[in-house]
Parts: sequence; C-alpha cells; structure tokens
Amino acid sequence: MSKSPAVPKNRMLLSAFDMSTVVHQNPGMWTHPKDQTHRHTDLDYWIELAQLLERGGFDCLFLADVLGVYDVYGGSKDYAIKNAAQFPVCDPVMTISAMAAATKTLCFGSTCSLTYELPYAFARKMTTLDHLTKGRMAWNIVTSYQKSAAVNLGMNDQIPHDKRYDMADEFMEVCYKLWEYSWEDGAILRDVERGIYTDPKKIRDIGHKGKYFSVPGAHLASPSPQRTPFLFQAGASARGRKFAARHAEAIFLIGTNPEDMRPIVDLIRMEIAETGRDPRSVKILLMITTFVGKTEAEAQEKLEAVKKHGSVEAALTLFGGWTGVDLSTADLDAPLEQFQGDGVRAFSDILTRVDSELQWTPRKLAEWLCIGGMSAVASGTPSQVADEMERWMKVADVDGFNVARATAFETMTDFVDLLVPELRRRGLVPKTPLPPMSLRERFGGSAHLADDHYGSQYRDSADGHTGGSAVTFEVKPRKLGLLALMKAKPERAEEFRKWLTDCYDIAMSETGTVTWYGFQAGEFEFGIFDTFEHENGRQAHLHGGIVKALRAIAPEMLASPPDVRMVGVLATKSSTAVGAHAIPA
Repeated sequence: MSKSPAVPKNRMLLSAFDMSTVVHQNPGMWTHPKDQTHRHTDLDYWIELAQLLERGGFDCLFLADVLGVYDVYGGSKDYAIKNAAQFPVCDPVMTISAMAAATKTLCFGSTCSLTYELPYAFARKMTTLDHLTKGRMAWNIVTSYQKSAAVNLGMNDQIPHDKRYDMADEFMEVCYKLWEYSWEDGAILRDVERGIYTDPKKIRDIGHKGKYFSVPGAHLASPSPQRTPFLFQAGASARGRKFAARHAEAIFLIGTNPEDMRPIVDLIRMEIAETGRDPRSVKILLMITTFVGKTEAEAQEKLEAVKKHGSVEAALTLFGGWTGVDLSTADLDAPLEQFQGDGVRAFSDILTRVDSELQWTPRKLAEWLCIGGMSAVASGTPSQVADEMERWMKVADVDGFNVARATAFETMTDFVDLLVPELRRRGLVPKTPLPPMSLRERFGGSAHLADDHYGSQYRDSADGHTGGSAVTFEVKPRKLGLLALMKAKPERAEEFRKWLTDCYDIAMSETGTVTWYGFQAGEFEFGIFDTFEHENGRQAHLHGGIVKALRAIAPEMLASPPDVRMVGVLATKSSTAVGAHAIPA
C-alpha cells in the first residue's frame, strides 16, 4: 500500500453544504435578485460551483437529499411546492461524475438513504463513483425520516426509528463484506498470455444471510481506490450517535453557540472511544452560514437583504417536515412555549440558547430559520468571521465547518474571495493547494479504512465477529459525569454562591441525577459536578432546570462562559455515614 500524502495537522476542514434544489436551508431566497438556484437542473451550474470551491481550497462538496415532500405544514404538500421548499429536488448522485471530471482535488459526498436501497446494488453504485472520482467519494449515511417518502416507496408507514437503525447496521455489514472482503488485492491480472483478466481464486462470495438481507454472491465491481467510500453521518439521537460512533468517519452537527456545543462534542468523542476507535480520527464539522463583506457595514447589508427576502411560510413548512409540528393554524405572534408537543419543546430549548432574552414566537422562529436554517451564523469582515470560526474550533472542539449557502453563488464567492485569503494567512487553510488524494487521506487518514474501524474486520473474513446476523449495540452500564467550572464576577460572587446553594433543591428533583455537588474552588471560582447511571439521565439534566437557570443568569453573574465537560466516572467511594446536603450557608 502506497504511503498517504502529507496533510497539515490542525487545519480547518471545509465542506460546502448544498442540495440539488432551489430552497435548501434558505427559505425564500429564490426571490433574491442574485440567487441562481433556479439553475440547479443545469450541469454547468454544478461544474461552476465545484470549480469555485476547488479554487477556494474546500475539501469537499456535501450534497443533501430527501426522498419525500414536506407535507406536515397545513397537512398539505402545496406549501412546499409553492415555496420551492426542497421541492423540486433532483438526485444528487447524477452530477458528481461531471464535477469530478472538471476538478482535480475537490472531493464529493452524497446523501443516500439506505432504507430504500438494496446493499448489493448500492455497493456497486458507490464503488463506481469512487472509481470515477479517483477516490474522492463519500457517502452520507441516512435512514430517512419522512412518511411521505415511505408511502411513495411501497410502504404503509415510516419504519420505526430504532428499527431503521437496526436495518442500517446490517446494511453496513453487507456493504463492508462486499467492499472489503469479496475481492482480494491483486485479483485483476490482465494476463494476455494465459487469457486471464481476473483470477477467479481471488473473488470470494460473501455468503450473507441475515435478518433483513440475503446476499450470497460476490461484489460485481472491482475494488475502488478507497474500497469503502469515506463515511459521513449526522445522527443526533442516542441510537444515531451509537451508529455514528461505530461507522462514521466524519460527523455533521448543528448548533448555535460553541459553549453549548462542547458537551455534545465531548459526548460524541467519548462514545467513539468506547467502541475502541481513536476519537480524534473522526472529524466533526459544524454547519455554518457566513455573510462576509470588505467592511462590517457591507456584510450587514448582505445579511439584511437575506432577511428581507425570507419567507415565514416556507420556513414553517421546513420546520414542520423536520419536527412533525404543524404551526399553520398558530397565532404567529403568540409565545412559542404555549404550543404542545416534543418537537416544539425541543426547539424552544434550542431557541433559548440562541437568545434567552427574546420572547420566541412562530414568526420569530421562522425569521431565524430564514438565516441558514438551524446553522451557526457568522457575519462581518474576513477578520471578524475568521475570529468566530476559530472560536468555534477552540471552544467547541470541532474540526471544521459545513458551509451552507444563503444565495448561490454569492455566499460561496464571498467565502472564497474574501474569507479564504484570511484563513490562509492564519494557517487554517493551506496556502498551497493540497495535491490530488482520496477523501479519506484529505481528512487525515490513509486511503483505506483505519484498522480500528468496525468495517476493517471484514478484510479477511466475511464472518467478522457477527456471524452474518444484524449488529446490535450493548453498552455496559457505567456512571457518567458532568463537570462545569465557572468564574463569577467579583462583585456578584456572593450572589452566585447563594444561587448555587439554592440549586440543590432543583437537582434533587431530577430523577436521572444520581449525585449532585455544587462547590467553591476559589474566591471567585465555582463548580458543579453531577453523576448519572445512564446517558438518558445526563441528557435530561442538560435540558433541565439548573442548566436553563444558569444560561439565564450567566451574562450578569459570570466573568466568562461556563467550561462544561462530559466525563466518565472511573472509580468512586461511597459511605452510608455521609448524606447529601447543600453548601452550608
């Protein structure tokens, strides 16, 4: 195996986030005079975009996809059709070969839902694309969430969430067997004298017979440069994170501020480590929308133009599809907290993190969604936007960004022409373009799956350790911890101490919390340490009363944002003689 090209460490990974549609994460922007997304059915549009991104040193172009229409809002698909809200949408895979032919270094990732694919045929499709791109291909693994997709693809209803992931585990197992095991290295001989093109002894049937799939034969296509394409994933649920920890080589996240995102990143890296993998080998990319101008005023003008063309109806149409919550009959100016349902509650918590002082309503929610969907937003001069991106990398510990467009191609043109020179000056983006290489190498690995990746076990055996049955996750119970360190403003230290003491009663009401400690480590330094038996308890605490109260008082009482860390409890000593109690007054 040839040595992988040298790639600078600690650089900022850049992925462009797009979709073969008019409105992706930008409701209403098709009415913007500079927007060109009506050209998304023109191959030249995609070639121009790919060449622009390559000029800007982007690592890859990541293409989203859906297989259904957003029909929750108003109980009708008409709102999505009228507002071009991810409708019409074309197959993202079809444009990749042409873009690859027009570029040398840019890599490509495509979303494909395995729920509606068969692994035998799908594996060949990905192998073919990896061949044609010279190893620059990634697959974003999704299981699909739209009922409208399920019923139009031969099902009565959507497959339950966790069952989709059970099927996905076995789907991946079949693909690994086809990609990693079925063809031995050196199987293609091209021996003219003996009349042998491929050595039959080096082609192996995989003999898979599982709960959901039966694939007895061999892979149809010869091994591509990466064998297994680079694997993206974006599962946010507990089951989705477990799946990502085992399979993903890069994970996409959404978030609005780095302080809140850091515990999530820490949790993901911990879950990756629990599978036996190097947690730093899996790259984490944050979705961001940027507005860059030569001056701060110019950037603000671009942001205001996007706000002007945003569509409340289109935004709530997308929101309905993402959450299953229909706000079509809601009073647009009523407090959002009045509406019932898990989807609204989850979003209310997200919005509180965005702006805890604002009285959020459906209208304000929609207006916020018009600026890059649920992404982080950075606006200003190249230096200001670069500062914010660096802050995200330092505070949230992300490896790079999935850059969403507000308008095509203005967002990406400004990023490349205005921001990238500043990123290169800071050493975050290589000043000299990286040479052609596989996507996996570009993200810091070797051409093939790492030895600690789950799929690598199938290189020499079709059995792996699963014996052809569907993979299930069994995480042994262990105590989990959450550590938060805080520095109070000197003049508010005593007040904060009193607040922390009073939090004891709130902590005791949280059933998932096993132990809770509020402590003072210095004159102005305080902390909270909690333990939990299971991840569900920790997640409930992160969305509970103490965290919400802390978020509300932090701007006034704390000198800097809390430093929050997910921890695993390795050893404990307990004594029945010592009871839990609050900090003495």
